[in-house]
Amino acid sequence: MIVHELMDMEHLFVEQLQEGYYIIHETYQNVLVEPEDGDAVRQVDAGTEEVVTILFDPGNEYSLLCLDTYTFAGGMPSLTELKETIAAEYDVFVNNDHAASL
Repeated sequence: MIVHELMDMEHLFVEQLQEGYYIIHETYQNVLVEPEDGDAVRQVDAGTEEVVTILFDPGNEYSLLCLDTYTFAGGMPSLTELKETIAAEYDVFVNNDHAASL
């Protein structure tokens, strides 16, 4: 069994997102837990993983919606990599070309 321990959480790229969208970044420490003799267990460090969750707030009370979750085993991706990953399904980032023309 793998146990996930939340290490930290932060909002990412707030100034880059369209209104109503949030991206939460969480880093988890993974621990492999294996039963041993009797009541003892053995814990083995299984590394960390970065989890990015996309949320949308439609503006109603208690209505935050989880749109999707992405897991990155190789560490936190750059903003460019994150945009490419998410853009395949969601249009959550502000289009800089459009914003500059306003």
